[in-house]
Amino acid sequence: MSFTDGILGEGTQFSVGEETRRYNLLAGQLIADLIKTSFGPRGFEKIYIDLLGEATLTKNGSTMLRKIDVEHPAAKAMIDASNSVDNEVGDGTISVVILAGSLLEKAGKLLDLGMSPSTIEAGYRKATEYSLDIVKSIAKVSHYSNKEVMLKLAETCLRTKAISVFSENKYVAKLVTDAFCTIADFVNRTVEVDDIKIEEKPGNTSDIQLVRGVVIDKTIDYSGMPRMIENSNILLINVELDDERTKTDAEIVISSPQEMQAYILKESDDIKRKVQKIIDSGANLVVSQKGISRSAQNYLSRAGIISLRRVKENDLHWLEKASGALTVTDLDNISEKHLGFAGKVYEKFVGDDKMVFVEGCKNPKSVTILLRANSKRMLDEYHRTVLDAIIVLKDFFINPSIVVGGGSTEMIIANELRKRSLSIEGKEQIVIQNFAEAFEEIPLTIARNSGMNMVDTIVQLRNKNSEHNNGRIHSWYGVDAIERKVREMYSQDVIEPLAVKEQVIKTASEVASLLIHVDEVIMKQPIMYTHTHGDGKTHSHARGNQPHDHFDKLGKMQRPSHHYY
Repeated sequence: MSFTDGILGEGTQFSVGEETRRYNLLAGQLIADLIKTSFGPRGFEKIYIDLLGEATLTKNGSTMLRKIDVEHPAAKAMIDASNSVDNEVGDGTISVVILAGSLLEKAGKLLDLGMSPSTIEAGYRKATEYSLDIVKSIAKVSHYSNKEVMLKLAETCLRTKAISVFSENKYVAKLVTDAFCTIADFVNRTVEVDDIKIEEKPGNTSDIQLVRGVVIDKTIDYSGMPRMIENSNILLINVELDDERTKTDAEIVISSPQEMQAYILKESDDIKRKVQKIIDSGANLVVSQKGISRSAQNYLSRAGIISLRRVKENDLHWLEKASGALTVTDLDNISEKHLGFAGKVYEKFVGDDKMVFVEGCKNPKSVTILLRANSKRMLDEYHRTVLDAIIVLKDFFINPSIVVGGGSTEMIIANELRKRSLSIEGKEQIVIQNFAEAFEEIPLTIARNSGMNMVDTIVQLRNKNSEHNNGRIHSWYGVDAIERKVREMYSQDVIEPLAVKEQVIKTASEVASLLIHVDEVIMKQPIMYTHTHGDGKTHSHARGNQPHDHFDKLGKMQRPSHHYY
């Protein structure tokens, strides 16, 4: 038994000193190398196959990093950094990993020169302050209601995602922008992303559409009901129109046929009374979260009323927002204020399934984006992509300042940092210059994934930026991945919210500084538990005795408050 085993217990791994720091830096760089090939418009997709054989196809950085199972704490810190950026600003998940990985690589070189970790960390902190100051000074301030800028932001976001493969990004960008502007409150400057419902069905990508209302993945209850109603009055109920079922075990003792007949008549009369209340309200569309019996459907059908039963609670919420209806829990107290309005309600085939469309609402505060793709894997990826674009628009709505993409912003920051470093004495000057070089990894990664020559690209970028960015007005020279050349990117409408860029810089610097400061790792050998899941899969791993779930059905952790079923 070693000395550390005597203190920390048997089975404890203990490493200390320079070797530990090197391994931490290397682990962080390996995570960056793993994901950087997905960066940019010409980045590549990744396929992850889990233990059950289910494949996830994605170009989304945080999705891939959430899927992989890593043990090294430094690698986990990089993944956490990507997740935090994703949850905060919705984009920049690969950028933050690339930048952090580049900062770790530069830190390793500085350590080789004999520089202390404290000096490197102090230099990184100062360089971060300078970088944030520079990016704020070069940002272009717009207005939060500028729809043209929003459209360009959505196009830029989608350009690097899966939808761009099918050349549908401009069309989808317009749908996303229209959806966002419909649900946003420009007077009070508030927006709730959950008010945009994202529905998915297999089909052609060109059939993606925006419905100014709600699409419900249900069929009309009864064949005798109308298949379309115009100028619909909508009633939302959370009341049983079916035989009452008690929550606890109960018995009804019936001793004669007359009592049985009386019981059946009583139930029938109760349902008739409830249906009559609905008919008297003037509603011609009834959407219920609970059941509707066959007899109730028949009564509603005779009155020309459409009914939908056992609709999800979220769908009722979206219908309230879209139509202005209020959910009723007591049919005896229905009033006109409870009814919502839709210009048109109809059922139609979407792919192989029927869906009900409630659209043409007067002032909808909830809309639906109906995504179509050739497979469930692509639908999941489209869902993530559209959601990212919506969050980017929200970032701009809250802070209406933009910077230019294609690595042009990073090149300006790198150029300005080098100038500022000359006014700093001591070793921190070298640290800040290396910090500046780390920013250049962003445009270089875009160029590398596009098949461009690295040496020619960095020479052109530095020349253009030193030539045109010597005053207060900056020229935004970056990498055009589509045309595979260095060019001015602002004229190409490649823009990003300032909030995303600030979050990327802060998070990358924080995680790099954190890993540089770690000099000891104490790791207890995990106890392996063998267990069997509901699908019959038996395996062993640490914490297997605790409630857990290995797989995330959509391939991406649900954002707080968002709707994934």
